[in-house]
Amino acid sequence: MKKTVITLIVFVVICFSYFYKSPIISSDTALINAEKYLLNPSEEWGVSVSFHGLEGIPEENISANLAQKSGFCNELLNRMQWEVTIKSTEMEATVVMDAHTGYFMNVFGAFS
Repeated sequence: MKKTVITLIVFVVICFSYFYKSPIISSDTALINAEKYLLNPSEEWGVSVSFHGLEGIPEENISANLAQKSGFCNELLNRMQWEVTIKSTEMEATVVMDAHTGYFMNVFGAFS
């Protein structure tokens, strides 16, 4: 009985430490993913997004911010999210994605 309790505690500690220190994708990967999400918009967005890539956008108009996800479990496990903001003459959009997996979470901003 004592041995199984100790094994269970060790297992929980190992799992917690893995999820707490899970790797975060780089800012370059976050920019590439944000560009991919804006170039291939979901059908739900309609045709409101007019984005042609990052080639003509100056570097000072692109920012990537690493932020803490909200929620008790996310704060406990130190889960983060990337917020990539792209400003151009056509639009200003912020793409939010999971910092650990790169999965799309949300997009908001002014689209033309």
